[in-house]
Amino acid sequence: MNRDEETIIAEAAGWHAASEDDAFDWDTFVAWLEADPRNAQAYDQVALADAVLQEHTAALSKADGDDASNGVELARRRRFGWAPWAGGAVAAALIAAVAIPRFAEPAPQVFDTGARSRVVALGDGSSVVLAPRSRLEIAGRKQDRLTLAGGGWFDIRHDPARSLAITVGDETIRDVGTRFDVQNTAGDLRVAVAEGAVSIESDAFDAPVRLNAGRALSLDRAAKVAQTAAFDPSAAGRWRQGRLTYQQAPLTLVAADLARYAGVRVDVDDAVADRRFSGTLITSHGDGAARDLSQLMGLALDARNGSYRLRPTGG
Repeated sequence: MNRDEETIIAEAAGWHAASEDDAFDWDTFVAWLEADPRNAQAYDQVALADAVLQEHTAALSKADGDDASNGVELARRRRFGWAPWAGGAVAAALIAAVAIPRFAEPAPQVFDTGARSRVVALGDGSSVVLAPRSRLEIAGRKQDRLTLAGGGWFDIRHDPARSLAITVGDETIRDVGTRFDVQNTAGDLRVAVAEGAVSIESDAFDAPVRLNAGRALSLDRAAKVAQTAAFDPSAAGRWRQGRLTYQQAPLTLVAADLARYAGVRVDVDDAVADRRFSGTLITSHGDGAARDLSQLMGLALDARNGSYRLRPTGG
């Protein structure tokens, strides 16, 4: 904990101790709270620590050599005289366990991308290539709680003391050290592992699903149907090189990927929504990727107000 945090904690402790006084200066206290958003956070944590101490009066009495019958008086002295209270070994341990860790945890970092991907470096040497039109939130003192909307390539350094958890909608991906790709949309989740292994938890599963290198999972959230399959590990995350490769993928899923990676909106007619696509599309082609898809699938492609619609030919 740096000196600035120590100062804020000390000020919060002083205000908390003074709050029981009938002559408490509320105007100055409110001004202190509003001067820095960390002040209110520190005050809340100090108040919580004090409440914990009140619940452990007997233990504190024994630690200080006081008779248990004097516990109430001891608590009163400590409540109104913060400096002696904070000096006790038990009290110091409690304040460290309750107030300081919560106060010191950094605010989450949020990264949003537009038309281009972005590399996000973590403090332990791990990294995430955040896909275009995606969002990543990183929380926790060890940067071990992540939330992803969109796509991302994860290159996570092995650390036995840390287990990474990535929230993707209602699912959680847990990893210790590996390289894997995640594609998360409102309707589906896809995870492909190139190295190592991950575990995926979901209400749609009876038990967590483990994916080793060379295995991929596809979850249809609406149908609550998940499938796992083998794949070429070198094919994971090819969107980083501007290529989207599919094996029997629903057209609606391919269309969603074109919106993210090629910046092209493609609607799929209900009459062909159950069609599946196998092949590779080049995202750098932009609108050309939509035309390539229509030709490979033998479908008509209508341009409407800056977007496209795939439909049966002759319709």
